[in-house]
Amino acid sequence: MERQNVLVIGQGAREHALCQALAMSPWVDKMWASPGNPGMAELAHLDAREGLSAWLNLAQEANALTVVGPEVPLAAGLSDALRARGLAVVGPSRAGARLESSKSYAKEVMRQCGIPTARSMTVDGLDAVKALVASEWGLPVVIKEDGLAQGKGVFVITNEGQWQRFLGQARENQGPFIVEEYLEGREISVEVFTNGRDYVWLPPAVDHKRLSADQESPNTGGMGAYSPVPWLSQSQCQTIDRQILEPIVGYLGEQSIDYRGVLYVGLMMTTSGPYVLEFNVRLGDPEAEVVLPLLADDLYPWLAELAQGRLLKSKIADTGKRAVGVVMAAEGYPEHPVAGRTLEISTRVPGTRIFQAGTEMVDGHLRSRGGRVLTVVGLGDDFSEARAIAYRQISAVEFPGAQFRDDIAEDLSKHG
Repeated sequence: MERQNVLVIGQGAREHALCQALAMSPWVDKMWASPGNPGMAELAHLDAREGLSAWLNLAQEANALTVVGPEVPLAAGLSDALRARGLAVVGPSRAGARLESSKSYAKEVMRQCGIPTARSMTVDGLDAVKALVASEWGLPVVIKEDGLAQGKGVFVITNEGQWQRFLGQARENQGPFIVEEYLEGREISVEVFTNGRDYVWLPPAVDHKRLSADQESPNTGGMGAYSPVPWLSQSQCQTIDRQILEPIVGYLGEQSIDYRGVLYVGLMMTTSGPYVLEFNVRLGDPEAEVVLPLLADDLYPWLAELAQGRLLKSKIADTGKRAVGVVMAAEGYPEHPVAGRTLEISTRVPGTRIFQAGTEMVDGHLRSRGGRVLTVVGLGDDFSEARAIAYRQISAVEFPGAQFRDDIAEDLSKHG
């Protein structure tokens, strides 16, 4: 294997985690990030150019393996365009990205494949949602925007107050919407590397979607995560393989869909077994920030092989550590995030990683741009240690008005 240049597309904490993992590889020569963030600038050359044509030119100029972080460029066909120029890229084709860009399409694929998922109906607008809920479904119910929503287009509605808030937020959005059966259980994120024929598990994770532990708080893009998942049994993993992963990867192969990248499956583990909540076509965020630091294998050879449609091995090695990640979000997030707060990270606690997302440099000072700003990750031999380290680091970050959950992995202190 020869040393290779790498281009990472994106500017969030997920992409920062990708850059950090790739920077550790002896096979990576030079690295670019576009548009990147100040944290990524310590690892890669930043290029402010954005958009498909800009990224095509940058990848060609850099002669780089391109790793696409977010979903929007994938849905727009960036991977197809790069491959058409003979450039290596990790990310599914536009056809593969439909599993995330169209929830109604994903539901239809699951029906065809017999993959367990919640009962649902697709309707054209808010009036149709109101009529359906009033006449047939009632509460509780889950309502999803059909297209890409950056992790925030899902409304879990269990009471009248949440229903009224949804109507207020969705008034200007005329859909289409997916009206879905409410499922009870424990959520889990399963991610695999796949070439569209075979797949390899990454360490599973649990994401915390709500802004706080209060079940009335709004859904967000994710406020924290932990990995691996000690309560997930080997038998449950086998069921996920048999009922979900094998059928969906089989479908990709049968349909000759070019898929070289990450397939993310959001699952609800119910008393009746696993049900798919959503497919994503890239690493989760904040899941990536807790999963990537656990890998014992060099990430670059995996991605280089994946870009060629191959899997490096039949299993990916992990360190055996535990990871707890806590998102520090701006005041007012998610509805009205406040930007422009100065951040100070003067103390670095051993065993932690700090991944930047909504940050920028202004006159030599690190400032918040709003939204999710930092993901602080603690690594330990058990969850109690990892959690303590993460929160110790958070207490050492000066971030006025920051919001963060204080209960990430709280129930795992007894697990190794």
